[in-house]
Amino acid sequence: MLAGAQLAVGSAWGRPDDPAYYRALEQAPFAPPSWVFGPAWVIAKSGTSYAAVRTLRGQCRGKGRLLTLFAADAAVFVTFSYVYFRRRSPVLAAVWTVADAALTAVLLADLARQDSIAAAAVAPQAAWLSLAAPTAVWQAATNPDPLLGTPALTGSHA
Repeated sequence: MLAGAQLAVGSAWGRPDDPAYYRALEQAPFAPPSWVFGPAWVIAKSGTSYAAVRTLRGQCRGKGRLLTLFAADAAVFVTFSYVYFRRRSPVLAAVWTVADAALTAVLLADLARQDSIAAAAVAPQAAWLSLAAPTAVWQAATNPDPLLGTPALTGSHA
Protein backbone atom coordinates (compact mmCIF):
# COMPACT_ATOMS: atom_id res chain seq x y z
CA MET A 1 0.00 0.00 0.00
CA LEU A 2 2.86 2.39 0.84
CA ALA A 3 4.51 1.69 -2.53
CA GLY A 4 1.20 2.26 -4.32
CA ALA A 5 0.73 5.59 -2.58
CA GLN A 6 4.22 6.75 -3.56
CA LEU A 7 3.72 5.66 -7.15
CA ALA A 8 0.32 7.35 -7.35
CA VAL A 9 1.49 10.65 -5.84
CA GLY A 10 4.62 10.74 -8.00
CA SER A 11 2.59 10.04 -11.10
CA ALA A 12 -0.06 12.64 -10.30
CA TRP A 13 2.46 15.40 -9.59
CA GLY A 14 4.64 14.58 -12.51
CA ARG A 15 2.32 13.49 -15.27
CA PRO A 16 3.91 15.05 -18.34
CA ASP A 17 1.84 17.69 -20.06
CA ASP A 18 3.76 16.86 -23.23
CA PRO A 19 4.45 13.12 -23.62
CA ALA A 20 6.81 13.87 -26.52
CA TYR A 21 9.19 15.68 -24.13
CA TYR A 22 10.94 12.51 -22.93
CA ARG A 23 11.17 11.11 -26.46
CA ALA A 24 12.77 14.35 -27.66
CA LEU A 25 15.61 14.16 -25.12
CA GLU A 26 18.90 12.68 -26.15
CA GLN A 27 19.27 9.43 -24.23
CA ALA A 28 22.38 7.73 -22.91
CA PRO A 29 23.55 4.86 -25.11
CA PHE A 30 23.27 2.60 -22.06
CA ALA A 31 19.80 3.84 -21.01
CA PRO A 32 17.18 1.11 -20.74
CA PRO A 33 14.09 1.37 -22.95
CA SER A 34 11.47 3.74 -21.54
CA TRP A 35 8.98 0.92 -20.92
CA VAL A 36 11.38 -0.62 -18.33
CA PHE A 37 11.13 2.34 -15.94
CA GLY A 38 7.58 1.64 -14.74
CA PRO A 39 8.09 -2.02 -13.81
CA ALA A 40 11.53 -1.30 -12.35
CA TRP A 41 10.14 1.38 -10.06
CA VAL A 42 7.18 -0.78 -9.00
CA ILE A 43 9.62 -3.51 -7.94
CA ALA A 44 12.01 -1.04 -6.30
CA LYS A 45 9.35 0.87 -4.35
CA SER A 46 7.57 -2.33 -3.30
CA GLY A 47 10.77 -3.64 -1.75
CA THR A 48 11.70 -0.35 -0.11
CA SER A 49 8.18 0.09 1.24
CA TYR A 50 8.25 -3.43 2.68
CA ALA A 51 11.58 -2.65 4.34
CA ALA A 52 10.20 0.61 5.78
CA VAL A 53 7.18 -1.13 7.31
CA ARG A 54 9.41 -3.91 8.63
CA THR A 55 11.69 -1.30 10.21
CA LEU A 56 8.75 0.59 11.70
CA ARG A 57 7.42 -2.59 13.31
CA GLY A 58 10.81 -3.94 14.38
CA GLN A 59 13.17 -3.34 17.24
CA CYS A 60 16.31 -2.11 15.52
CA ARG A 61 19.04 0.28 16.58
CA GLY A 62 18.79 3.69 14.99
CA LYS A 63 15.15 3.25 14.05
CA GLY A 64 14.64 7.03 13.87
CA ARG A 65 17.58 7.44 11.49
CA LEU A 66 16.34 4.60 9.28
CA LEU A 67 12.81 6.00 9.16
CA THR A 68 14.21 9.43 8.29
CA LEU A 69 16.14 7.86 5.40
CA PHE A 70 12.99 6.07 4.21
CA ALA A 71 11.02 9.33 4.40
CA ALA A 72 13.72 11.23 2.49
CA ASP A 73 13.76 8.50 -0.16
CA ALA A 74 9.97 8.74 -0.52
CA ALA A 75 10.12 12.54 -0.76
CA VAL A 76 12.75 12.38 -3.51
CA PHE A 77 10.75 9.77 -5.38
CA VAL A 78 7.39 11.54 -5.30
CA THR A 79 8.88 14.88 -6.40
CA PHE A 80 11.14 13.49 -9.15
CA SER A 81 8.51 13.42 -11.89
CA TYR A 82 7.52 16.98 -11.09
CA VAL A 83 11.04 18.39 -11.56
CA TYR A 84 11.71 16.20 -14.58
CA PHE A 85 8.47 16.19 -16.54
CA ARG A 86 6.56 19.23 -15.33
CA ARG A 87 9.51 21.57 -14.83
CA ARG A 88 11.50 19.93 -17.67
CA SER A 89 14.79 19.97 -15.84
CA PRO A 90 17.24 17.20 -16.73
CA VAL A 91 19.74 18.77 -14.31
CA LEU A 92 17.37 18.64 -11.33
CA ALA A 93 16.32 15.14 -12.39
CA ALA A 94 19.97 14.08 -12.24
CA VAL A 95 20.43 15.73 -8.83
CA TRP A 96 17.31 13.96 -7.53
CA THR A 97 18.44 10.60 -8.94
CA VAL A 98 21.96 10.85 -7.54
CA ALA A 99 20.53 11.94 -4.17
CA ASP A 100 18.19 8.94 -4.18
CA ALA A 101 21.08 6.64 -5.05
CA ALA A 102 23.09 8.04 -2.13
CA LEU A 103 20.14 7.75 0.29
CA THR A 104 19.51 4.20 -0.84
CA ALA A 105 23.18 3.24 -0.45
CA VAL A 106 23.24 4.55 3.14
CA LEU A 107 19.93 2.86 3.89
CA LEU A 108 21.14 -0.44 2.42
CA ALA A 109 24.40 -0.31 4.41
CA ASP A 110 22.56 0.46 7.67
CA LEU A 111 19.99 -2.27 7.10
CA ALA A 112 22.62 -4.84 6.12
CA ARG A 113 24.12 -4.54 9.61
CA GLN A 114 20.77 -5.12 11.34
CA ASP A 115 18.14 -6.77 9.19
CA SER A 116 19.23 -8.82 6.20
CA ILE A 117 15.63 -9.31 5.05
CA ALA A 118 14.95 -5.56 4.95
CA ALA A 119 18.32 -5.02 3.24
CA ALA A 120 17.43 -7.61 0.59
CA ALA A 121 14.14 -5.80 0.01
CA VAL A 122 16.00 -2.51 -0.63
CA ALA A 123 18.59 -4.15 -2.92
CA PRO A 124 16.46 -3.91 -6.12
CA GLN A 125 16.18 -0.14 -5.67
CA ALA A 126 19.94 0.13 -5.13
CA ALA A 127 20.56 -1.95 -8.25
CA TRP A 128 18.13 0.10 -10.35
CA LEU A 129 19.63 3.39 -9.17
CA SER A 130 23.12 2.15 -10.04
CA LEU A 131 21.93 2.36 -13.65
CA ALA A 132 19.50 5.27 -13.32
CA ALA A 133 22.02 7.66 -11.73
CA PRO A 134 24.65 7.57 -14.50
CA THR A 135 21.86 7.60 -17.09
CA ALA A 136 20.40 10.77 -15.52
CA VAL A 137 23.80 12.46 -15.26
CA TRP A 138 24.51 11.66 -18.92
CA GLN A 139 21.13 13.03 -19.93
CA ALA A 140 21.66 16.24 -17.92
CA ALA A 141 25.03 16.75 -19.61
CA THR A 142 23.70 16.24 -23.13
CA ASN A 143 20.37 18.08 -23.07
CA PRO A 144 19.57 21.74 -22.44
CA ASP A 145 17.74 22.58 -19.25
CA PRO A 146 15.10 25.25 -19.95
CA LEU A 147 14.23 25.64 -16.25
CA LEU A 148 17.77 26.43 -15.15
CA GLY A 149 18.80 28.01 -18.42
CA THR A 150 21.76 25.73 -18.83
CA PRO A 151 22.93 24.63 -22.25
CA ALA A 152 23.91 21.06 -22.93
CA LEU A 153 27.59 20.41 -22.28
CA THR A 154 27.92 17.93 -25.13
CA GLY A 155 25.81 16.27 -27.76
CA SER A 156 23.71 17.47 -30.63
CA HIS A 157 21.75 20.00 -28.55
CA ALA A 158 24.82 22.08 -27.65
